[in-house]
Amino acid sequence: MKTLAIETSCDDTSLGIISFDGKIFTVDKLLAYSQVSDHQKYGGVVPEIASRLHSEKIISVLENIWRDEISKIDFISVTTHPGLPGSLVVGKATANLLSEYFQKQLIEVNHIYWHIFSLFLERKINEIEFPMVVLTASGGHNDIYLIRNDKLEIINEEWKIKKAKCWMLNAKCQKFQFKIEKIWNTLDDAAGECFDKVARMLGWPYPGGQWISDKAKKWKTNSDFQFKRIFLSKDKFQFSFSWMKSQVSYLLKKLEKKWIKLIEKIICDIAYEFQEAVVEVLAKKLIRAWIKYDAKTLGIAGGVSANERLRNYLNEKLEMWNVKCEMWNDKVKTIRPMKKIYCTDNAGMIWVAWIIMKNR
Repeated sequence: MKTLAIETSCDDTSLGIISFDGKIFTVDKLLAYSQVSDHQKYGGVVPEIASRLHSEKIISVLENIWRDEISKIDFISVTTHPGLPGSLVVGKATANLLSEYFQKQLIEVNHIYWHIFSLFLERKINEIEFPMVVLTASGGHNDIYLIRNDKLEIINEEWKIKKAKCWMLNAKCQKFQFKIEKIWNTLDDAAGECFDKVARMLGWPYPGGQWISDKAKKWKTNSDFQFKRIFLSKDKFQFSFSWMKSQVSYLLKKLEKKWIKLIEKIICDIAYEFQEAVVEVLAKKLIRAWIKYDAKTLGIAGGVSANERLRNYLNEKLEMWNVKCEMWNDKVKTIRPMKKIYCTDNAGMIWVAWIIMKNR
């Protein structure tokens, strides 16, 4: 089975063809126009500019997919929520036109679910253990989800889609049925947004996640600065990162009053401590959710999941946990998207429409 996927939720115009052979989902073709350079001078994504660029670029991206390739797909998939309204409209309008022209079924997909199931892309789904807790973190969202696998059985029916609160996949293959529950989300800023804004404070244009990470690697010992970790309630899993960027802002003002220049050493020092503070909160909240719900797998998805320090910190804490628990037999596994490109917004995530999901 094949789908033509369209993603225009924010600042990337992405289209792709994704196939499923009954065992694994693969990306046959993935094309995109990135608007990063168009938004850099503004320090972040400007919704009106993003929408206009989607309108201008989506056809030229689409033209790189041959018409006969589109005619062979089984359906068309498109992101419809959440995201920037103006950007989403462009993708949905294009999908509607293609669906009508090629007479293909149109499936509307939740953007956050795309990120969750991007973890399965190029992996065998039956090799992943459930229940699984997933952290989805990027510039616009910061959530923790609990994924349960209600059923896994062999069936022999042709593919069909039922109009209900779930998407159905009935192929001559295995039947996957998942229940998705949002445990909690951020109360204010998302982690990715904080990385971008802190990078800008330190003199780097949008986007800032990779830049912060690179600067932090240059200073691997304890920082001369200390930022407070914002954990909020221990019984819940909500996040709050607005105070994180505020701490950096206050520190920079303090240094300015003392006539201390932002030399490379200080920039790297601040980047290191800031990243440690954010990563520690993300990882420990995810681990708390794993313990509470007795999950067998931890997943990280979204743009922030590309951060190597987050992955390493999480593995360090889990290794310490397994060493302490001598009676622990089933060690928890951590996964993230197989390729960094699958961490960001891209059409490759659209195959979530093939998974049976019992929502909420």
